[in-house]
Amino acid sequence: MIETASLIVVNLIIAAFIGMIIGYLIGKNSGSTYNPSKNDNKKDVKDDNKSKTSVNPVFRKNSNVDNKPLILSSPRPSGKDKLIKIKGIDLKVEENLNKLGIFHFNQIASWSSKNCDWIEEFLSLPGCAKKNQWIEQAKILESGKETVYSQKIENDEVDVS
Repeated sequence: MIETASLIVVNLIIAAFIGMIIGYLIGKNSGSTYNPSKNDNKKDVKDDNKSKTSVNPVFRKNSNVDNKPLILSSPRPSGKDKLIKIKGIDLKVEENLNKLGIFHFNQIASWSSKNCDWIEEFLSLPGCAKKNQWIEQAKILESGKETVYSQKIENDEVDVS
């Protein structure tokens, strides 16, 4: 009994050692390295030429992931909605929402108050989503109706850049 247990332990140690060697070799050959001093929260990694791998933006900030809204990996085949039709969302905010996986009005319309708080904290837009009533506007736009602001966007009466 003790001989069998000792053989199992020896085999586990050998397997762990072999696994570490293989992991080291794979990591060394992949070319990507992690350097926490370079991973700065103040600037986003936008230069794709410097890094072959893209880091999900959710992991770049210290936000509580429990209240993160439902996201999609890509827009539906019909295409993404023009989120700039919602007052308070400009092209940069729309781009950041798309990077997070928010492409459609129904996603925003289904947010809870905590989801809204999470988005405001994550995008550094304190109070913007609630003040501009993103959820209410998204519900109207999701139903196929237009808001006064979305009509102005369609008529190019508002600069959203």
